[in-house]
Amino acid sequence: MTTRVVGRGEVVELLQQEVRNFRLVSIVGAGGIGKTTVALAVAERAIGAFPDGVWLVDFAPLRDPSLVPHAIASAMGLVVHSANILAALCRFARERLILLVLDNCEHMVFAIAACLGQILREAPGIHAMTTSRAALRMDGEQVHRLLGLASPSDSAGLTAKNAMAYPAIELFVDRATDRLETYVLDDENAPAVAEICRSLDGIALAIELAAMRIDVFGVRGLQKQLDDRFRLLAGRRAGLERHRTLAATLDWSYSLLPENEARVLRAVSVFTGAFGLPGASAVANLEPAETAVVLAELASKSLLSLDADAAASSYRALETTRAYCVEKLDDAGEAPPVRHRHAEYVCTVLERATTEWGQQRSRDWGTAYGSYLDDLRAALAWAGSDPAHRALLIRLTAAGTLLWNHFSLTDESRIQLTRAIVELGEAGCEGTAVEMNLQYALAGATLYTRGVMPETRTAIHRALHLSDQLGDTDFRLRCLRLTGAIELFFGEHDAGVHTLETFLSIATAEDPSALAEGETHLSVGETFVGRLHAARSRMERLHDRHSQDFNDARFARFQYSNSVNILIVLCHAQWLTGLPGAASRTAGTILDYGHQASHELSLSIALAWNCLVYLWLGREEDCSRQAAMLDELVERHGIVTWRPIATFCRGALAAATQPGSSSGIDDLRRAVAEFRAIGHRARLPYYIAVLAEALAKHACLEEAETTIREAVELAAVQNEKWCTPEILRIQAFIAAGQCQQEKAESLLQQSLAVSKEIGALSWQLRASNDLAMLWQAQSRTAEAKGMLRSVHDAFSEGFETRDLAVAAKLLAVLR
Repeated sequence: MTTRVVGRGEVVELLQQEVRNFRLVSIVGAGGIGKTTVALAVAERAIGAFPDGVWLVDFAPLRDPSLVPHAIASAMGLVVHSANILAALCRFARERLILLVLDNCEHMVFAIAACLGQILREAPGIHAMTTSRAALRMDGEQVHRLLGLASPSDSAGLTAKNAMAYPAIELFVDRATDRLETYVLDDENAPAVAEICRSLDGIALAIELAAMRIDVFGVRGLQKQLDDRFRLLAGRRAGLERHRTLAATLDWSYSLLPENEARVLRAVSVFTGAFGLPGASAVANLEPAETAVVLAELASKSLLSLDADAAASSYRALETTRAYCVEKLDDAGEAPPVRHRHAEYVCTVLERATTEWGQQRSRDWGTAYGSYLDDLRAALAWAGSDPAHRALLIRLTAAGTLLWNHFSLTDESRIQLTRAIVELGEAGCEGTAVEMNLQYALAGATLYTRGVMPETRTAIHRALHLSDQLGDTDFRLRCLRLTGAIELFFGEHDAGVHTLETFLSIATAEDPSALAEGETHLSVGETFVGRLHAARSRMERLHDRHSQDFNDARFARFQYSNSVNILIVLCHAQWLTGLPGAASRTAGTILDYGHQASHELSLSIALAWNCLVYLWLGREEDCSRQAAMLDELVERHGIVTWRPIATFCRGALAAATQPGSSSGIDDLRRAVAEFRAIGHRARLPYYIAVLAEALAKHACLEEAETTIREAVELAAVQNEKWCTPEILRIQAFIAAGQCQQEKAESLLQQSLAVSKEIGALSWQLRASNDLAMLWQAQSRTAEAKGMLRSVHDAFSEGFETRDLAVAAKLLAVLR
């Protein structure tokens, strides 16, 4: 660790070079000295050198050291809800060139150093710049101890012109002029201004706060007020610690407030970010008109900042001021009623948001209410701290379900929902619509973050029972759709189809607006059981009628965008039924829809299905890229349901492209094991069959045969007919590897027969390619050519895709 003492005049240029050359640069100095200003100036100039982003993390409001990785991830736009946030963060940063600006580190130096140390070790492209009152004391840290703004050492004979050469006086004059347009620094008051800036040790925030009272006291009055304040703290002014100076300045500014202004400032400190007049009025328990006057006064004194736009004005307290006022709120004994009013206000706002859902575009709804997420978390933390507030805790949780869903905060919602449901009995809410809503939301959140667990089924069965008991058709449809999805996830395809057919009969009679969602999920079931052409024609019709619903907030009614769902089912059906070119084009559209939905749960579904289509198409780079995107997304959100698909695709690609390596087999085994562990049994026979094929290619024929038999048996149990032709083809490949040519031919003929039965032309082509090669080896060339030509000619497009290219090459050889 090396240390330099620098002034603000030289430090920006110096640090601009050092953040490029060193992994860790720290700016150390007293609170309010302007470390953040310097850091931001350096960061702005360094943007071009860090193409993957320059990210600011402000640790001032953080009090829990365990949340350090979460704060960094959140600042970088990573909404991580998996158990190991730091691992996910390191993985995200590993291949990127990023500058992290970590501001206000002093109160949790050890936690930040530990976290940052791991990031720097695992992500070589990460550079960090920290601001703190103390160095992190890490190896390789370049420490720059920042001096305060320079001011004249002696006021004797100081003129206004000479004084303006000093940054501290320049800042004072700038802020004083903002406050009082008639103020002018002249030769007469320049020495007093210099004395004020010296007494504040060049601390930028303190100078700004003092200058903003120029209209009340004038320069001489300010000087006297500050002399009086600091005399209470210590004897010799030069020996004051700067943080005590800043605290004194805040004390001084706060003590000058009339009681009504001080009370409002204390009250609004409970807001975690920006707030408007209605919120301030609610927490301060004042009429809006009176609150508006007080907020304007506080903003004029720089104790609140005002953000004005065309729609409304919002206010925000600087974090330093907010932390100070939170302490004052506690000291005044006002915290309990103010925090209760804050929780009630947040609850009311989100309950209103629920009524507006479906009446606004999805993005507009998210923009309007997304800013309440942190306040919802704060309100839940407060309400959960005392059993006396359990009823409010339940209301807040119910009101927050749509917000969590909109921002794909699936694991966060599961945790909060579980806690609220435990309190239902004591709060007298069992058997109510509130419980129905919570149980339904919990079932969906648990499905995506834990899989098909007993608690998943318990929650959805309870919600469905309550919807019947309460006669709530909307929730009955939601519950039936989710029940069908759970059954399909678990490989209970016939049961899932039956449930979704029930959904459609009820929707047809009572709520036709839900039909599209039910048809989409029924088509998923139809695809699995081999009714491929029925699924494709249904999805083509739905796509023409409902092209995009991501601007409609009602997509959250069934937890994710049906536009994405329609396309993923259509895409699979297109490939399976012999339209690989169309499937390739649809796959590209799916990702666009997933992004445009601005809903990461919907995007994760798009990626999960797309990966498989790209694998079948032979577009290996696209498959690999989207599997990596899926991996990153599910790690951020803890959506374990789709994680093994990314692992499977990696393994399948490695097994296909690196036949001599066992890494593909290892990944395939891991994927199959995780599918089983989370109860994600849909397509599991296919995944097991691909593992068997990889084992056979690796000369593990005995294990391959055992594995493929398991796939065959499971496909029969689950009625997983869509992939039966491919399983039989792979079984034939294994038999051929064991020199059982007659068995291999018989299995390929069975594969062709099942392919024709269900209309799976693409599987039929694969089996035909294998059978043609088998017959070619037996000198049955004409027979092979005729059989393969008839299947090849059944295609009308997609001739550039892998399987058709293989067939064309084989036909050329057979000719």
